[in-house]
Order: sequence, then C-alpha cells, then structure tokens
Amino acid sequence: MTEAWRTDAPLRDSMEHCPMNVKSIVVLVTAASFTIGAFALPACATPATYLDRAKQKGQTTAKPGASLGAAIQAAVDASGLKNASIGVSVREVGSGAAVADISGARLMTPASNMKVLTTAAALRVLGADWKFSTRLVGNKDRLTVIADGDPSLGDPEILDEIVHTDAAGVRKQGLTTEELIDIWAAAAKRAGMTQVRELVVDDRIFDREFTHPGWPADQLDEKYCAEIAGLTFSVNLLQGRVTAAGNRPEIATWMPAAPWLEVDTSKATATNGKNSKQSIWIGRTDSPSRFTLNGNMKAVPVEPIAVCVRDMPTFFARYVSERMRLAGVNVASARIATSTDPAAGAKGTVPGDTVGPPITTALARVVKQCNTESQNLYAESLLKRIGAKRSGKSGTWANGAAAIAAEVDAALGAGTAAKGLVVADGSGLCKEDRVAPNLMTAWLRAIANDAKISQAFINSLAVAGVSGTVQKRFKDLDTEHVFVPCKTGYINGVSCLSGLVGRPGETPRFAFSVLCNDLTKDKDGVGKAKALQEKIVMILAAGM
Repeated sequence: MTEAWRTDAPLRDSMEHCPMNVKSIVVLVTAASFTIGAFALPACATPATYLDRAKQKGQTTAKPGASLGAAIQAAVDASGLKNASIGVSVREVGSGAAVADISGARLMTPASNMKVLTTAAALRVLGADWKFSTRLVGNKDRLTVIADGDPSLGDPEILDEIVHTDAAGVRKQGLTTEELIDIWAAAAKRAGMTQVRELVVDDRIFDREFTHPGWPADQLDEKYCAEIAGLTFSVNLLQGRVTAAGNRPEIATWMPAAPWLEVDTSKATATNGKNSKQSIWIGRTDSPSRFTLNGNMKAVPVEPIAVCVRDMPTFFARYVSERMRLAGVNVASARIATSTDPAAGAKGTVPGDTVGPPITTALARVVKQCNTESQNLYAESLLKRIGAKRSGKSGTWANGAAAIAAEVDAALGAGTAAKGLVVADGSGLCKEDRVAPNLMTAWLRAIANDAKISQAFINSLAVAGVSGTVQKRFKDLDTEHVFVPCKTGYINGVSCLSGLVGRPGETPRFAFSVLCNDLTKDKDGVGKAKALQEKIVMILAAGM
C-alpha cells in the first residue's frame, strides 16, 4: 500500500492500495515533465544550417547582415495595424541586452499575459516544490474542512489523471467528484463519527469577495468569470445534463451531484422545427440553490451545460454533508466558518484530529494548468494565495497585487513595478491591468535565469505549434529545432503574446513580448496582431 495517489505515470506500478485507507491524495507532475527534454525534441542543427532552412521556408524577412531589431520594426510596419497600439520588447536572456524596443515602456493591457506575472510570482513566493493541502479535521461531534485556496480541488480534468486501485482491487484511472469526497465520508464513519452536530467549511484563507468589481458584469455567468473562493471545488462550476421531459427540457442530473437544487424550466422550450435553433442554457438567480433553464432545445445536448456556482464554500458544506449522509454519517447542520470559529492559521490550529487523507496538489501542476489552459480561476486563486502568504491575512485582490509588485521589484530592482505595472487581478480579465512590454521581457529573463523555479515555470507554458492555446498556431515553425514556450492573451480589442525562444534542452536565447491593444480600430485587427506575433517569433527563430 502506498501513501499517495499521484498522476505521475512512471510510478503507477507502485500504486496498489485501497482508496478508503490512503494517507494522502496527491496530484503532482513528474520530474521528467519539468524538463524541456520532456518534449523529446532532438538536438538542434547549427545556427547557420537552421538559418538557411528558415530562409528556404520563408520564415524570415531578415536579410543577411540586417539586425533583428530592424527586421522586427519592418514586421510591425508591414502588419497593417495602422490605428492599433503596439508595444514590442525583445531582449537576450543571457546578457539582458535589448534586441528590439518599440514603445517598450508604454503601459499596455496584457489580457492573459498577466498570468505570466502571477504564476512566476507564485513560484517565487511559495517555492516550486510547494503543495496545496485541503484537510478534514474531526473534534468530537464536529467536522471542519480547512481550505488552502487550491483551485484544482475536484477539478474534473485533474481528477481524470489519478490512477488508483479501488476497494474491489480493480485498477482504474480517474475519480469523480463524488468518489473523491466519499473517501472522507468513509474515513469519518470508520472513526465512529456517525452523528455529527455540525460540519464547518473554513474558507478564510481568502476573503469572501468572490467576484472582482472590474470584471464584465454582463459575463459573470460565463465559466471564465467563475467566482474565486478560499474553498474551490470542481472549478466552481456545475454541469447540468439536460434531457427531454415531454415538450419541455429539464436537468436530469448535476455534476457534482446536487439533488437539492431547484430549477425553473418555465422559460425553456423543446422544438425541432425547420426554423428551430439550439439555444439552451442554464442561468443563475439571486439564490445559490436556484437556477433557470432558458432557450430552446432542438436536440438533447451531447455535453452537459456549465453554469457558475454562487458561494462555493456554502455549496460545498451542503455537498459534503450529503455525501456523509449517504455513507451513514448524519450531519445535523452545515455552514461556513465565522469570526468566532478557531482560526486555522498557517499551521492548522483548529483542534481535533485529521480525518481521512489530506487532498494535496503540487503548485507546479496548478501553475501548468493555469498557463497552458489559460485558466482564470487558477490565476486569481494563486494571486490571493500569495497575498495570504506574504500578509499573514486572508488573501485579497489588494494584498495579492501587492505581492506581485513586491516580487517584481525584488527580481528587477526597487521601483520597477511602479513604472511598468498595474495589477488589478491575476488573470488579466480586468482591463485595468497594465504591463509595459520591456518589464515583461525583463521578468521573463529573470525567471529563465532563476535555477529554483525556471524549469517549473517554463514547463507550465504552452509551446508554440505543440500544445495548449498555441498548438494550432505557428504552422511554419520548425518545432523540431526551435522551442517557444509562451503565453497568449485575448480580450475584446486586445491580443498579446509573450514568451521565450530557444533551442530544445538549452537555456532560452530570447525573451519577447508583443502586446497589441485597440485592435477594434483596424479591420481584422486580432488576425493581423496574431500574424505579427508569429512573424516576430519566426524572425527570432531564424536569428539564433
């Protein structure tokens, strides 16, 4: 029997255990996946050979002897972005020397490029080996869930990675949210806690400002605006499986399972005529336990429909209580913690004994999910978590922003953040966020040269032409010989790309940031911005 469930495939043969008796549930990444070499890319050709091949493929407009900076300026001039605001910075990772600076000091809206700052700051503050840990503590007839701000708790994508052996001895991959919490319920029953006076969810690692005031008010039902809480579960979304009930659609099941929820279906229809359209959606109400089904269902949706949860800590208290009840543990009441409850604190001073396994997730896995999949909820949770770590208080957007600014100054010099950075949130969803391109490249250079966190950070980024949000871009890039870990960013009128360019298995050669704002002022502004970003990367690839 091993002590942990893990997602690292090379260790799967050592995972024989009964899930109802594990000591910890761990989600992490393997050491191999921390290295650039994990992409199994062969050694690179010589610079001259690659440059010749790049020219043959039309990957660069640079003429022999022309500087990279001049080629980049020419690419900007030829981009067709006549009215947009463009900021470009490129610098050598080794020397820090500027290669290109086009309005590099201008404060620009970064969109999701903000995650580059948030995730690297989290690695600096918490450490690359740090882990989130969510615990259940029992004290006589009381159970307390001590949250740690883990954005991955119950994330279906993360749960799908877990390989385990069930109680019947059958090896399986993946857990449902119910199976995860049932482990705690079974542990409580084994401990003899069949009558529980109250279950408390202590989410006070963060404040309870669940939604940033700068987020678009008309989009708060969208999953990219999911609420941010000290206790996150299933990425703070409900998935409703919609089916037909006569002439009206209904929600057959919820994931996570929540049979107590009420759904008003009076505004939904189910017609499949010639002019009918598929427009079915789930809406929230002012009540956290009441939803509406809206629009028309022309055909039963193949996939469940997502909707954001209001006040996940309160939902989770009810959810855990229901799972306990099904396991034979009666919970008389459930609530979230108040100021009169014992403070969990950094060392977990809530009185009692740990019940069941702590649910632990490696920071490196969280950072990877944040950057590769551009998860806003993950970024905001990281911002508040480092705010809590540095301040010793509940994490807030304010103390999290201060933590990022402090790390930027620590890495780049006092006063740097004040000149080139405005942090409103951690994901870049707020249009009030601002970053100067030259600050972004200085930050990327500092992280790439930091032996303690560089591998974890670089591994977290999507790779141009290979993975994540840039898998289908850079079709002409020679990904066999050029390695471009990078981060995209997009909100209305904004398209950004920042990252590193180098050879597989080597320290990156260049740090780059191409931030394009006011794109609605040009026809097909976003398309032209993406083309410019890719052109600049091609120029750098050919210049190595």
